[in-house]
Amino acid sequence: MLMMIGRRLLLGASVVLAVGNAHATPIDDCNQRADAALQIEGCTLLLRLDPFGPNAALAYGLRGEAYKDKGDLDRAIVDFNSAITIDPESFNIYVNRGIAHRENGELDLALADFNKAIEINGQFAEPFINRCVVYEDKGQYDLAIADCASAITLSPNEAVAYNDRGVAYDKKGDLDNALADYTAAIKIDPNSRDAYANRAVLYDHKGDRERAIADYRAALARNPKPEDAHDIEDALKRLGATP
Repeated sequence: MLMMIGRRLLLGASVVLAVGNAHATPIDDCNQRADAALQIEGCTLLLRLDPFGPNAALAYGLRGEAYKDKGDLDRAIVDFNSAITIDPESFNIYVNRGIAHRENGELDLALADFNKAIEINGQFAEPFINRCVVYEDKGQYDLAIADCASAITLSPNEAVAYNDRGVAYDKKGDLDNALADYTAAIKIDPNSRDAYANRAVLYDHKGDRERAIADYRAALARNPKPEDAHDIEDALKRLGATP
């Protein structure tokens, strides 16, 4: 059976390094996100050339994001630690380190980072969404629902917040509210494959075969990860439907 999917919203650094000329430089390579290996190389060279410069914290943060993109969570966390040592009030770095801790299975450390991000600036939805997901992981569904509700208040058109609150309601057994949230996520973002997949599973559990099939197909049409695509195809076969 396909598992419910909670989207993770990675908040990238909101400030980029200043570029001095039109030619490719370590700053250019460190700033770009298309090639994680090149970003790591650029940030590393930049830090080697100017380890104590005004951009050092941001360079560590950007390199940490690149390591995270490559799945090297331990190195990502080391770089985020270095960035926070230099700039202990960096909202973005706390959010990104929290995501890395969460993906590394370190839920309490993730929670502490999202708490700190909210303490620094509680006007953005991202740390509330990510803390919502950690509370889901810890089985604290009421806290998760409250945090995703806070995110929705701050950013009413944030489909991810509706989807993740739907997951929390779903896991709590409140299927009506879960269905309403998945539907709201899809209305805001018609390409939200996670919300389609989660709503399909809910319909499947309720025995609503036709709606489940329609949502499984909608999720599959939106290019899910290979493992999710395999689960969706299996669910459709079990329901006697083709992808």
